[in-house]
Amino acid sequence: MKNMKQLILLLTLALSFSPGRAQCDSDAFMDKCAGNLGGSIFIKSLVMKSGEATEAKPNLFSYVFSKGSTYNLVVCDQNTSGNKLIVTLLDRNKKEIVSNYNKKTKKFYPSLDYPCGATGVYYIESHFESDKSGTCGVAILGFTKQ
Repeated sequence: MKNMKQLILLLTLALSFSPGRAQCDSDAFMDKCAGNLGGSIFIKSLVMKSGEATEAKPNLFSYVFSKGSTYNLVVCDQNTSGNKLIVTLLDRNKKEIVSNYNKKTKKFYPSLDYPCGATGVYYIESHFESDKSGTCGVAILGFTKQ
């Protein structure tokens, strides 16, 4: 019985320190990312893992935005060079509005803001730079009323 308790404790410790999705699901990682929302009200978090989506077939989430609110998307990842999380906000026709990655300058931004001018369904598209697995990230959606 004592050996079984030690084995369970050892497995728990090993899993809590393993890389990948466990870090993204951890309270410390989520708290760090959510802290970047500033004065925005938290709506939801979208946890993603590399290898699950590609640029050709990204993750796609939908949410109804309301006119008169500013929506904030905070993007956090494990900061792995060459495999950073790219998050793009799309309108109801799935046309790009804004992204945390500027293709021309190859620069990443930690967050993006969108002052909503029309109530409707908007889409949050996400994928990693490469399809290598083992990296995780989170996009946190919040809003402020104007």
